[in-house]
Amino acid sequence: MNITSYLYVPFAAWAIAQLIKFSLALIRGEVDFRYLYASGGMPSVHSAVVCSLATWALIEGGPGSPLFGFTAVFAGIVMYDSFGVRRSSGEQARTINRLIGDLSTSGGLKNAQDYGHLREILGHKPLEVVIGALLGIFIAGCFGFQKITTKFPVVFEVPNTMQAKGLMIFGVVVFVTMVPIYVFALKKYKKQTDAKTALTSLALTNGIAGAFMTGIGFIAYENVYGAFSQWYLIILVVVAWLAALVGFAVRFVQVKGRSQPSLNDHRKDKWLKKAGKKK
Repeated sequence: MNITSYLYVPFAAWAIAQLIKFSLALIRGEVDFRYLYASGGMPSVHSAVVCSLATWALIEGGPGSPLFGFTAVFAGIVMYDSFGVRRSSGEQARTINRLIGDLSTSGGLKNAQDYGHLREILGHKPLEVVIGALLGIFIAGCFGFQKITTKFPVVFEVPNTMQAKGLMIFGVVVFVTMVPIYVFALKKYKKQTDAKTALTSLALTNGIAGAFMTGIGFIAYENVYGAFSQWYLIILVVVAWLAALVGFAVRFVQVKGRSQPSLNDHRKDKWLKKAGKKK
């Protein structure tokens, strides 16, 4: 009986991602076999599975395939849910567990043992989603390497001189944007730790991606070593950059209003400023 590749490729992505998660836990000194099947943590298994499926649909049917369109949209929804709704649910579970613990310790809650411990690791950080997505793309690419070389020979070509110059210019522009974003995060969201972290992570992502694109463009322009300047590597860098960009941007939108100073805080700051001027 032949098993369709649309089953065993995502299954391989799931198994490898879970093994990586378990191995990382062992490195941290945690011997917990739940990492072999549970969700949450680094890397995102959900992202690895859906991205391997979408990548395989792209390899099999090409960019015009309806199945690729369906699996790509499905992958986007799953990844958004990973660092959106499910992550928020995990944070709520953590807060509820702490609240129950504090109330039971202070005596404000009777029969605390009747309240079960909620699972806290449900969603993912944007970086975990990005790493999971790249892992899924890589695994599907390994399975379909021969088909990629046949159907998409252009991905193994090196950019020409004009394309290399364009890539270097684009890389420099992306790299430079890191500075204003970082300065804006420090000035505008100085007291809002989560929002500042999301913006500085976004700035760092631009810096790393810009440096990579500039370096690849330079290697292609100088024709130093073709293996490090082929289109497939450029595509991987751009995909990773865009995925991280969207992840950190969504995270910023989610957290920027959480720690906004209250009306009382504004009044207090005004009062302190006036008092300082009088002195």
